[in-house]
Amino acid sequence: MSGENRKVMILDDNIISLMIAEELLSKHGYDVVKMSAPHGCIAKLDYEMPDVLLIDIAMPRLASDDLLDTIRNSQDHEDLIVVLYSDMDAEELEKVCHAKDANGYFCKSMDVQRLPEFIDRFF
Repeated sequence: MSGENRKVMILDDNIISLMIAEELLSKHGYDVVKMSAPHGCIAKLDYEMPDVLLIDIAMPRLASDDLLDTIRNSQDHEDLIVVLYSDMDAEELEKVCHAKDANGYFCKSMDVQRLPEFIDRFF
């Protein structure tokens, strides 16, 4: 499986989306860590050291600009692959992706079954 020996951390407040992404990525061989609230995200990143952060940037109580800037300015996470995962319009999500130096984006309106293969592209 393509995801073997790779860890994905999912940050999403939508429990159904979180569970679906976790199941798909786990079946594809990824080790999955999940969070449903943004509080403590950096500490969890520091502890888990995932290869990929799949983040819903439209979560309530998430200061996504601050979080993404902190991640991108951290030497500990300079190799972290950041994928924006949201219900936002694809064009808007793409703009945010470029503005925040994210590695990619995946709209929740896309075929979620393709999420593992999308993540595979980064390796």
